[in-house]
Amino acid sequence: MAPGLGRAAVLGAACALLLGAGPARAWDVNALVLEAAARQREGELRAGRITLERVEVETELDGEGRRKKPERRRYTVVMDKRGVVSRDLLEVDDREATEEEKAKSSREDEKRRLASLEANGARSDEEELMSGRVPLLDLLHRLQFQLVGEELLDGRPTHVVTFSPKPGLVSKTIRDRVLNAFAGTTWIDVADQQVRKIDGHLTVPVKVLGGALLDLRGVRLVYETREVLPGTWAPCREEIGITATAGMFLGFRREIRFEFSNYRNTRSEVALNAAR
Repeated sequence: MAPGLGRAAVLGAACALLLGAGPARAWDVNALVLEAAARQREGELRAGRITLERVEVETELDGEGRRKKPERRRYTVVMDKRGVVSRDLLEVDDREATEEEKAKSSREDEKRRLASLEANGARSDEEELMSGRVPLLDLLHRLQFQLVGEELLDGRPTHVVTFSPKPGLVSKTIRDRVLNAFAGTTWIDVADQQVRKIDGHLTVPVKVLGGALLDLRGVRLVYETREVLPGTWAPCREEIGITATAGMFLGFRREIRFEFSNYRNTRSEVALNAAR
């Protein structure tokens, strides 16, 4: 289905992949998903520009599956309805970031921004795949849904909906090959009609340049949301697992966790500071 899902996703837009829907009936799974996505999008538009804190924990695994020492980074992020506006590095491994680390982070962000502008280009596709931030906003026309029941999630009833690729999809780009092979389960809050959780995975390996550049053997995404501002649901956690081979020889496994907190409306924050 999210965050990432465009660039944070990113990957924070996972639930906004569908727009516009009429009232949903529990047995009409397509209307149910449409309604949830429409509500999410409406909340994003109402929220305007928001500020939040994001913690990123990246862990490399060795050939035996053992975790190496993770790297933990904490950022202040400003977002609006179009995505990330700015991102400032605050901490690295629970210490204050150095000026050199802050400058390097800014350069990497600019590199990603420029790569993302190369629509359908090999560079932008490689950047998205290697970062793990699979853009799930592009999944509506690619997926088929099935309502399988109800479950309690954090004490609240949710509809449980599975999704899988539609048959006969055409893949013209690397992105197409990834998104056309995504399947999993989503949980939609019964009362508020909001997507609460997505658990998805890549169903088949994806090769870039026949595997000479990248052989993406596995991707797993877990995405969870909560109401962060009145009427605005947004990510509280994302976990991404990647198994791949780069350049035919260099194999790697990577786990990335994103934690989102301290959401606040930037306009309200500015007005409060001005009143002091």
